[in-house]
Amino acid sequence: MSKSNPSSSWIAQFKPGDRVEVSFDDPGFRGSWFAGTVIRREAKNPNRYIVEYDQLYEDEFGEKLLQETLDWIQLRPPPPPEKKKKVQFKFGDKVEAFHSDGWWEGAITAEHSGGKFAVFLRGSKEQIVFEEKDLRLPVQWVKGKWEPRFEQVQREKEVS
Repeated sequence: MSKSNPSSSWIAQFKPGDRVEVSFDDPGFRGSWFAGTVIRREAKNPNRYIVEYDQLYEDEFGEKLLQETLDWIQLRPPPPPEKKKKVQFKFGDKVEAFHSDGWWEGAITAEHSGGKFAVFLRGSKEQIVFEEKDLRLPVQWVKGKWEPRFEQVQREKEVS
């Protein structure tokens, strides 16, 4: 199976109504994921989908939700809920933080009292303090299944 030819490799299949997260490669947005719903597949190119965002709008008044046509490679289903045990975040952990209507990849740079953490967001190059409820462990959508990031697997091995 050739990795360079998308038609011969694994391609995500989404249906109208499927919940998805959308990634961007634009400067300032790398490493961010925004929630939306698949409206339909593009008729001329079945590897492209029309998605309506949950919290991004076409206008500054927030009256009409933004719809975009996107390549399948930019989409993934929402990650599964985290395991029942409470995640103990600590300095240096890679996380995704909910900020500006999306999830942004970052790393914890400081632990504060009251369950708050300073996180450096790599895409926007900002450091912001978040409550624990606005953080999640990053996972990767690989060939149709969720996989923890390497650092997460290593940390779980250290703990056990």
